[in-house]
This record gives sequence, structure tokens and C-alpha cells, in this order.
Amino acid sequence: MNSIKIFIKKKILTSFNNPILKNKLSTNLRDIELPVRALNSLINQNVNTINDLIVHTEGELKRFPNMGQKSIDDIKQMLDHYSLYLGMEIVDLNNEANIETINSIEVKEENKLIELSEQKIIEIIKEFDETTLSVRSKNVLLNLNCTNIGDIIFLSRQSLFDNNNLGKKSVDEIEEYINNLDLNFGDIIEPWNKDIVKQLRENLIGKISDEARQELIKKNQYLEVELKKILEECIKTSQKDQSIKDRIIDVLINRFGLDGSPAKTLEIIGKKYNVTRERIRQNQEFGLRKLRTRKPFTPILDKIFEELSKALPVTEIEFNRILKEKKLTLVEWDFKGLQDFYENLGIKTDFYVSKINKLRVITKVGIDNIFRQVMVNINKKISNTGLLSLSECLDFKEVYLNDLKRETIKKFIQTKPIFTWLDEEQEWFTFYAKRNRLSNLITKAATGSLSVDIDNLFKKIKNFHRLENVKYSVDIFISFCKKSFDCEIKDNEILFSSPKSKISDYHGYQGNVISPNEQKIVDIFNKFGPILNWWDLKELSTSANVKDDSLNMILQFSVLFQRIDRATYILSNNKSDLKNIKTLKIDISNESYYPEDCEFIEKEHAYIEVFDFGVFKYNLNYPRPLRKVMDLYQGVKIENKVYIVS
Repeated sequence: MNSIKIFIKKKILTSFNNPILKNKLSTNLRDIELPVRALNSLINQNVNTINDLIVHTEGELKRFPNMGQKSIDDIKQMLDHYSLYLGMEIVDLNNEANIETINSIEVKEENKLIELSEQKIIEIIKEFDETTLSVRSKNVLLNLNCTNIGDIIFLSRQSLFDNNNLGKKSVDEIEEYINNLDLNFGDIIEPWNKDIVKQLRENLIGKISDEARQELIKKNQYLEVELKKILEECIKTSQKDQSIKDRIIDVLINRFGLDGSPAKTLEIIGKKYNVTRERIRQNQEFGLRKLRTRKPFTPILDKIFEELSKALPVTEIEFNRILKEKKLTLVEWDFKGLQDFYENLGIKTDFYVSKINKLRVITKVGIDNIFRQVMVNINKKISNTGLLSLSECLDFKEVYLNDLKRETIKKFIQTKPIFTWLDEEQEWFTFYAKRNRLSNLITKAATGSLSVDIDNLFKKIKNFHRLENVKYSVDIFISFCKKSFDCEIKDNEILFSSPKSKISDYHGYQGNVISPNEQKIVDIFNKFGPILNWWDLKELSTSANVKDDSLNMILQFSVLFQRIDRATYILSNNKSDLKNIKTLKIDISNESYYPEDCEFIEKEHAYIEVFDFGVFKYNLNYPRPLRKVMDLYQGVKIENKVYIVS
């Protein structure tokens, strides 16, 4: 913190006892030849007399509505005619409190000591490169042994005019700059010397940079403008030929992409000028040496790298978008080239530009490989489970061992292709992976039928042996369906427009939908269903060359099939009207036949009433597929025996 107190001495006029001065100050502005625009602006602000006017600084007048620089120049010219100026302070010596200070009735000048605020100190200790002053004005002030803004007020307008390199426009620029700080030529700063200024700058350097940065950012507006300006100002050649300077500037622009274009090699630039790579390298080194010597002030470039440090990790595309939103640039930047240029100015950076997931990603130095491993783990999870929560990502050892922050991981995962939040509050997400098991399972179900019961599908997927430990709600599941498929939810059903997944189909990859064995069992249901028990399925699948283990796995985990009772199954998409199925009778006292001798009949099934010696025993709960008996009759299997139906 600054502990040095700085004061400014301002000349003030005392003595309303002087009738001449009193008449001057009481003059109504309407009685003076002022332009109408300036006069109206003053009167609208209740500034009616010269006395009302001179207490205002030039900076204050600029804030008046409809008050432009030309009007201010006219006002200053009028006041100069009266030997007065803006920012004067008048003490009324008729006041009893001041009566003893009256020594004469003549106009008397006194000095008023004012302590400067820290903000005002920051302004006066700025060096000229930290201001918006023109190059011409800066150079003249340096030649007059001025180093800081505070040095200027010890000069006069005449001393500036005496310099051959400075015209009225530049003098007005300098005077306007100090007037905006409520300072005037002739003011005195106390204490003020090089040692004081040095100490002040050491104490306040951070705030000086911030102030200067904001001022110059406002003026230069865009990075590309700033870079062009510093190249033009810093690259000086002893040769008279302007083309040499132009080439050096062009070499730097092309080598580091300082116009937003990709950085180019020495060879490519050499071909442009029909010279060797070595010659281009020499041009480059000459230009960089000039820049390092001048140490140009680069507030916008500094600001951009400050913003970058806040945004890391971030894709190059995303950060370019951020810069445009903040109105720091209009073009797309190659940050590897920009980083090389920045470091050649002698400023060390701590970020690294690399390609991860085919995207140019900017990360902190040393952790890009860690991020690669984190993303490998996240990719595996998404591939296996289809969706993931941010809290699960934070449980990866690479994350907590390296103290990677939640927001950092959050930003990074959003660089993935077709990243989608499923629930931003709970932070569940998905993105494209070469395989997405959840997406493929839903596609499988939708392939079987475009209308799927939500609860049945959710339950089946949650019971899938590789997804049973994934803890997400049915709402998250529905969100996944909506984000990954063209579908709508109606009456607890998902109505798919197409079984094609937007996630799995990214880059043309669809994944395996229905396995050959699954298709065989689907065909069995379509031929002999709609409902089949395990024993009939076992017999039918064996005939179709599906092993018992495969059958059991498919019935347990496949989304295509649903268990409705003990050892009883139906296709998940089944829409059959079971009420219209016929009812037949069997009598278990009659002769029975071996099942292996009785083949199944396609699309023939019935409810069965069971009798014994003509007495009704019970009904079978579900329709059963019918079989051929001796190629003459229809039968049904009960307890591993086939009986002819009546």
C-alpha cells in the first residue's frame, strides 16, 4: 500500500473586494459572445456567470450534455481574454472568516495545497507508453526530459509551442489530457522527484498497469490493432528503404500469426520473398530484438492472457468465441503462434496448446497428459454406461490426486463432440463415444418396436449386468432418450420416430443393434408366440442352434424380451390382443405323446382348459403354442407330455 502523501499546489484568486475582478466574475454569459451551442449547454446546467463557469474543470464540462471539444475551445478562448481559466478557485474575502487575510484591494494569487487520492497518484506517475497520447506527443515530452504525466504540469503551453516538432493539435492533446485529470499548467506537485516517483511506481505498479490497460484497451479496441501499432512504432530501420521495415513487420506477422492467420514456417515466408530461410530468420530476429529493446506496452495482449488463465482448460475455438464476446478481437487466433510471440517479448507463459480428441485444447503446462488420462477414463465410462455424472468424474484418482477443480473438469468435458447436459442441476451428461452401450440398447428396443413402455425399458436396462451399478433416475433416463433420439413421451410410452441414435450415429457409426442369437429368438416369438415359457423356448432355440447359456443371458438382459411371470416371457414390444385367442381343451387321462415327435405349428396357439377323466381341473394362465400330433391332430405340451386338444 502507498504510504507517501502527495500534494498539489493550485493557484487561486482571492478578493472579491477588487471591483474589477468582481465585475468580471459577475458578468452574465448571455452578455458575452459565445456560440449558441456552448451557451445553451452551460445555461442548461445552471452556469449563468463567469464565476459559475471558472469553478468547473475541462473534464467536468465534457460531461455536460451537447458540450463538444469545439465548444470547450471557444470557452477557453473567451476566458483567456479575461485573464481567467477553467478550474480556478475563488475565495470570497468579504466573508468575516477571511477578513484578516486582506492586505489590499488588489487581486491576489495564493496557493492552495490539496492532498491527492491514490487514484490521482496513479494517473500522474504513469509513463507515456501507459497512456493514449500520440507517438508524436510522447516523443516531444521525452525530449523535454519528461518521463511521467506529473512532469507535464511543470511546463507551459508556450514551452510546448517552442518545440519545432509540436503543433497546436498536439499541444491541445497534451493540455486536454492533463485537464481531464483536473490538472493545469503551472500547478505544482509536492514532493516530486525521480526517487519519489520510482517508489510510488513500485508500490502501485499493479494498479498502474490495470488503469493503463483499461485506458488503452478502450482506445485500441482490438488485439489486431494493438499488435499492428506496436510493430509500426517499435520496428525502426537505418535503411532509407521503407520496404525493409515492411518486410520485417510482415515476417513477424506471418511467423506468429499476428493477424489471426495460422503461423507460417520460415520456408513458406522465404518463398514469398524469394529469399532463403536463413534470411527470413535474420529478419525475424532483427524485429524481435527491436521489440525487446523497446519493451512495448501491450495491455490488450496482457488482458487476453489474463482471460486465458481464468478460462483454462478451454478449446481454442471456445476461447476465440469468449474474446469476441468481450470485444477484444474480431478474428480467430492461433494461440500457439501468439504464445511464441508473447514469450519472445520476454514474458513467460504457463499454458500449453495441444490436440486432444481432435480439438486444439489449451491447458496449463504439465497437466495436459493428466487431462488426457482423465478423458480416457471418462470415454471408457461413457462407452460402457452411456451417461455419467460430474461427481463420478471427480472420483477418478487422476483428478483428486492432482487437485483438479470441479469447474476445470466441467469445462473440459464440454469440449467433447455433441456434449449434452441431461440434468444440469445433478450434472449428468453424455457425449459421442465410438460405442455407447446405453444408446445401443435403446436402439435395439426401438428396432423391435417404435413404441416402447418406459418403465419396462428402464427396468430392463437397469438390470443389464454391465449397467446395474449406474445410479440414475428414470427422469435422467427419459432425458437421455429425448436428447439422443427423435422421440416423444406419451402415456408412459416412448414413441420413436426412428430407432437411429443421434449419438451412436455421429460420424456414421451405428454399432451392433440386434445380435444373431437375439434375432433367432425374436423370430421364434413371432412364429410361435405371443407368450412362451422357458421349456418351449429351450426346445425351439435348440432347434435354431442357440445354446442354453445364450438363451438364458438373452432372456435375462436383452431389452427385446420381458419376463411376465415365472419362466414366462413375451416380446417387450408385444401389442397382441390376448383376449381374442381361442380356448381349447385337453384331457390328461387320454394318451400322451413325446414332445420330440410333435413339431410346433407356426402362428397357432390357444388357451388351454385341463380335464381329467372328463372332470375340469384348471386353466393354463397363458396361451400355449400348438403342435402336430401324427400329422393329423393338434396338441399342446403339459409337464413334458403332449396331449391332443379337442
